[in-house]
Amino acid sequence: MIRKILIISSLLWPFLLAAQQEQLYTQFMFNKLAVNPAYAGNDPVTSVNLLYRDQWNGFAGAPKTQVLSLSAPLADNKIGLGFNLINHTIGVSQKLSLEAMYAYRFKVGEGMLSMGVSASSRRFTLDFTDSRLMAIQGLENDPSIVQERISKNLFNFGFGIYYNTDLYYLGASIPRLGQVNLDFDENDILSQEVRHLNLMGGAAFAWSERFTFKPQLMVRITENAPLDFELNFSGTVDERYTVGVSYRAGGNQGGIGESLNAIFALQLNEQLLLGFAYDFTLSDIRTYQNGSVEMMLHYRFGRTIIQEEIINPRYF
Repeated sequence: MIRKILIISSLLWPFLLAAQQEQLYTQFMFNKLAVNPAYAGNDPVTSVNLLYRDQWNGFAGAPKTQVLSLSAPLADNKIGLGFNLINHTIGVSQKLSLEAMYAYRFKVGEGMLSMGVSASSRRFTLDFTDSRLMAIQGLENDPSIVQERISKNLFNFGFGIYYNTDLYYLGASIPRLGQVNLDFDENDILSQEVRHLNLMGGAAFAWSERFTFKPQLMVRITENAPLDFELNFSGTVDERYTVGVSYRAGGNQGGIGESLNAIFALQLNEQLLLGFAYDFTLSDIRTYQNGSVEMMLHYRFGRTIIQEEIINPRYF
């Protein structure tokens, strides 16, 4: 009975509650474009990022996310363009998002300040023909379940700022400025999108010629929801091997947090970065699933290493 209640709650959560509606990413430090449009064009070469997240593995109807991001600098790195294609599923629901981003970058002090905007088109779908749906008296005898596939298109805009030097970065973004109606019946407004404020920051400390320590923080502030944050401590050896651990707050009320996460990344060459993360769930749901898995591939087109960068590495 408890398992059924948890499954039903996870299905209804994105549509009926004014709480966390944006996807979570353990490797947020490698996936900034998915949360902040101002990051578009930050890399001096065109880059593409692929990410797959399987949250609460083994739990029926658990969230799964696939992300394809593209970032391109223009006009001598003063302008950045970005695109996100995100597919997110929970139970019989699906959210397919296409986002376009524009950022303008200019020098402030020793770093670069970027201001970005985004426009998003998302298609929400509920598939009540899914074979996993069950009813005690049979679906055909339950008038509250319409056995068909229904969809709705949503449009929204976002804004972000991002500042970085060679050794640290700070960023803030609101992915959805509009509070659009999420209900499939346009005559009812029982649920709507709420604004999410994402704050991020990080720094790099070169402890030796071979080892760099990188603490990073992501804070998520959502209307009518508790404060959520993720604190990461990573170390990079020879600018090639990265190992880190993160603590994610949240979870059930009165608990010790949502998860403790391990991150591993390998810079195979200047173009290709591979990342892997595993979340050890701390909340009460941990007994019903096998943790969360996240895999990432980041590819940069072109070469950017010059002598000055070797002398003074750019970490962010």
